[in-house]
Amino acid sequence: MKSLLGCIAIFGCVLVGCETSTPTATAPASFGRFEGAVVASWDDDGRNMTLRESFGYVDAQNRFWQAPAGSVVNGASIPYGFWSIIGGPFEGQYRNASVVHDVGCHEMTATWQDVHRMFYEACRCGGVEESRAKMLYYAVYHFGPRWETVHETQVETTTNPNGQLAQREVTVPTVVRIDPPPPTSQEVEQATALIAEENPAPAVIEQTNRDVLRRRPRGGGYGNKPGGPNGFNTARPGEVQPNWQRPTGAPAWNGDRGNAERRPNEGPNQFAAGGERSRPAPQTFAPPARSLQGPAFQPDMRGAALSPQESAWAQNMVRQHLERQTGEQRPAEYNVAKTERGYRVQVQYLQLDSEGRPAGVSGESTLRLGMDGRVMEMINRY
Repeated sequence: MKSLLGCIAIFGCVLVGCETSTPTATAPASFGRFEGAVVASWDDDGRNMTLRESFGYVDAQNRFWQAPAGSVVNGASIPYGFWSIIGGPFEGQYRNASVVHDVGCHEMTATWQDVHRMFYEACRCGGVEESRAKMLYYAVYHFGPRWETVHETQVETTTNPNGQLAQREVTVPTVVRIDPPPPTSQEVEQATALIAEENPAPAVIEQTNRDVLRRRPRGGGYGNKPGGPNGFNTARPGEVQPNWQRPTGAPAWNGDRGNAERRPNEGPNQFAAGGERSRPAPQTFAPPARSLQGPAFQPDMRGAALSPQESAWAQNMVRQHLERQTGEQRPAEYNVAKTERGYRVQVQYLQLDSEGRPAGVSGESTLRLGMDGRVMEMINRY
C-alpha cells in the first residue's frame, strides 16, 4: 500500500507514481468523454504544473482535444476576476476541463470560440452543474484568451546573386493573443446575475457581450432604475457612480511610471497590496495634445531612447483600444518601453476606494504596439 505522503492528489489528478481512474464514467453521453487521467507534478515555481502523461477529451462532435505529456497548465485561461465566484482553477469538478482548455489556449490551433465552447462541454462532462458551467463559460468566452492572425512587416536578410547581403521588407502572418480587457468586479456581478436570473443557453451567452451586459436591467434589486449612462443605475448605495471625477487634491496616477516623478514613499508595488474596497469606476482623463491622438503622429523608431512624446502617444493608443473594447475609460497606470518593431506597454488596472483614490490593482495587461499604433498583441496576466 502506497504511503499517503507519497500520493498527493492534486487537480483531480495525482503526482507521478499515483494512479487514478477516469472520473467520467457517469458523464452524460451528450457531453462527450475524457480519455485517460491527469497525471501531473508541480513545477518549482509553485504556480504551474507539468503533465507527465497525455490526457484528452472527446467532445459531443467526436472531436479529440489532446493535452500531451509535457504540457504546462496553470488555470490562467480562466479570468481571475471570477475565481471568487467559481473557485480557483485547481478546485472543483472543472479541473479536468481546465487542463484541456489551458492547452487549447496555449496552442491556438483551433479558434478561440471553439476552444471556449469545448471548455463548457468538458465542464458538463466532468459533472459541473449547469449554472456553474454557464458562469464559467461566460467568463472564458467574454474575458478569456483570444487570438487572431495579424500581418506584420518584418525585415528579412537575404543574399543577392552577387553574394552580397541585402535586406527587404516582407509581410508575415502570425497568430497572436489579443485578449479582451479583464473584467471589473461590477461586470463579474452583472454576469453572475445574468446566469442566476435567466439561465441563458450557451448561444445567448455568446451574444451577451460586456456592452449588452452593462445595459441589461437587473431584476429584483439595483441596476433596474433609469439614470445611469446606459439607462440604468449600475451602482449600489455608497458606491462610486459611473460619472466619477478625480477628487480635488487627489494625486495623479495615470502617467507613465517609467518617466513620471514618483510620489514620496511610492514603491514599485504601491497598489499591489491594497484590498478591494470598492468597485472600479470609469476615470476621466485629460485629452492629450492633438498631435498625439492618432496614428498620424510619427514616432521616431531610429533612436533607442523613449521620448516623452512617444510615451504619451503609445499610452493614448492603448487607452483608445481599451475604451473601444470596454465602452468606458478605466483608471490605470501605464509603463511604456521601446522595442525594435514598436512599443511594449504594460497596463495595471486600478481599484479605487470610495473617495476615488487608488486602493489596489485588479489586473494587468501587456500590449505590443506596432509603429502605426495598432495593437499587435495583448496578454492579460493575473
